[in-house]
Amino acid sequence: MELLFYIFIFGLIVFLNLGLYLPSLMAVNEEDIGRNSSHLKKYKWFQELLNDKEYKQLIVHDKDVREAIGKFDSKKIDKKLFQNRYRKKLQNIIQKKSNNLD
Repeated sequence: MELLFYIFIFGLIVFLNLGLYLPSLMAVNEEDIGRNSSHLKKYKWFQELLNDKEYKQLIVHDKDVREAIGKFDSKKIDKKLFQNRYRKKLQNIIQKKSNNLD
């Protein structure tokens, strides 16, 4: 019975440590956003978004849009399948934000 208690306490400590550690791994920073933006600038669809003044403002200044860009996996951006997913996701969030501004 005492062994089960120690196992439970150990499990609880591990769980709490993971709970505190994992959010920092998933946090987006300016470095992630900059790296992913540089990758995306190679593509015509992203350049078209940047050419629109309203969309460019959102891409450059809006916290949610920038966070979405930072969350993209930089290793997968150049893959066609993921590029299409990321394009759709970014266009959707920009469209929502744009509609909220009106």
